[in-house]
Amino acid sequence: MLRVLVGFVVLYVAVYAIRVIMGVGPNLLMKYFGASAGFRAFIGSTLNYGVGIVSYILFTAIALRRVLHVDPWPRLFPFRKGWWQQLVGGFLLVAAVLSLFFITETSAGWLSVTAWNWNMLPGIDWLRLVWVGLLVNVGVAIGEETIFRGYLLTGLRLAWGKWIGLLAMTIIFGLFHLPAYMSDAMGSGPLTLAVMLASAFGLLFGVVYLRTGSLWLPAGLHFAWNFVENDLLNLTADSSNVNLVGALTTTSLPPMTVVLLEALALAVIALCIGLWMRRPLR
Repeated sequence: MLRVLVGFVVLYVAVYAIRVIMGVGPNLLMKYFGASAGFRAFIGSTLNYGVGIVSYILFTAIALRRVLHVDPWPRLFPFRKGWWQQLVGGFLLVAAVLSLFFITETSAGWLSVTAWNWNMLPGIDWLRLVWVGLLVNVGVAIGEETIFRGYLLTGLRLAWGKWIGLLAMTIIFGLFHLPAYMSDAMGSGPLTLAVMLASAFGLLFGVVYLRTGSLWLPAGLHFAWNFVENDLLNLTADSSNVNLVGALTTTSLPPMTVVLLEALALAVIALCIGLWMRRPLR
């Protein structure tokens, strides 16, 4: 058990260090040669998240083989029959559910769209924002799925069994998001609920991983939730989101209700997945 957790910490720190180096080094070099801020943002983000994505997969594969002594490739992103249906299907499912909530909330007057970002920015700036937003969300989805489900859940399941391992990973995943939520200055009630919601996501992605035996569907679900909910439809009305590519929104709902609506959307997604995939956990 200790070996699994130490491997998890080392894995996370190693990828983080690589991303810091790639985020600082190339940008300083481009700034030295007089590159514009927009060019630096585009190239810097591409290098940062591109190398990060490769590092997540490669370092997780190494940790699985060296620490857990298991073959990594069948557990991460194997190109088995139906892999792309899981990836695309997961994205479309989440996008459909969130779009339904967006239409419902705007029709009820809970969420108001003040503008669309593609009408507010020059075309090239908006396209650059879309590219960076896609990279960020792909990086987060692949990074968290490879580390938390691909490595941590696999290791905890080997150490403690399927159900206890799943529960432990769920708790760790929720607590992992606590610093980010605390920086948003949430009240204690919304903060607690947000951490519980993050744990519920971890549980859902973990169950899907155990059912499918790969990360294609969890990654598709994870990417779709982050990109569609936050950057495209902005269901939380977050005006500080620097990767916002779609709706600029305001909400009349208190933070607790916003999180509760997110939890309801997650429950609908989980129900749809349960109907879609009826097979025992591996």
